[in-house]
Amino acid sequence: MAQYPTGGIKITLVSDPGIRRVGTGPLWAAIGVGLAFSMLWLIVAAGVLPHNFYWSIIMASAACAFSTLLIYTGYSIIRDQKRRFTLELTDCEAVLTVVDGMHHRKATQMVLIDDIVYAEYYPYRDSATIILHTQYARMEVPLWPMGDKSQDALDFLAGRGVNIVNVQSDDPVPDMVIK
Repeated sequence: MAQYPTGGIKITLVSDPGIRRVGTGPLWAAIGVGLAFSMLWLIVAAGVLPHNFYWSIIMASAACAFSTLLIYTGYSIIRDQKRRFTLELTDCEAVLTVVDGMHHRKATQMVLIDDIVYAEYYPYRDSATIILHTQYARMEVPLWPMGDKSQDALDFLAGRGVNIVNVQSDDPVPDMVIK
């Protein structure tokens, strides 16, 4: 664990495992139901084939296109489940580390707490995000994979004097002049 000479406070938030994230179960259920209906439409298209060739082709094409969309959505869910987010907040900096387990990549971004002009907060439960705006960077921190721990990050930033703009409440966005 890092030592801070000023005795500063540090909190570390780590994302929940993919299976425990908000909305994962209903999404998989919806994909399963959608694929089942696509299979039914393919069966209906095969039954219609002797009677109306063109209509059968249209039905089969629509079912295949819908299935492709559902499969891509499933791939996106798996990709998101394999990402791990770690947010470290100290008295002087915010560090976001993203580890992509699917492609074996790691990315880190840091901003200084004193440089944050304002933080744009999107509070929606399944896509909660906070964007930290500085003169030199915009750091988008996904809070939705953190679960209930995300409120700790908001409280920490507010306690350090960061202006948090809640977009759902129509809070005014401060002007930011880039030097």
